[in-house]
Amino acid sequence: MKINQFIGFVFLILFVGVLGQARAAEMDQGAVHQVTLKIDGVGCGACVSDIRAALAKTPGVLAVEMKVGKRWFLWSDLSDVRAVVEIDHGKTTPDNLMKAVEEVSNSMYTYHARLIE
Repeated sequence: MKINQFIGFVFLILFVGVLGQARAAEMDQGAVHQVTLKIDGVGCGACVSDIRAALAKTPGVLAVEMKVGKRWFLWSDLSDVRAVVEIDHGKTTPDNLMKAVEEVSNSMYTYHARLIE
């Protein structure tokens, strides 16, 4: 009985390993990529929300996470704003993301985005 359990466990480990390799190969084929943009010109929390919304509305964007640096304990460092965006590489490009950020600029703030990863 214990040998059968051991053999079953070994097969389970091998199956999980093969599944993980298949998932990694799928990611390499261009299905989903993660892009990080450094965004300059942000002046307030509403700016961060506007940029997040503009990126989320871009076709091919699967997820958006905004990262704002911290200065001291409570204050945000708006000179260090980054957007981590998961994209379907077949539907959008980093250039489209940068354009979406720049198009949401307003009369008070002009945003600029550049690719950092």
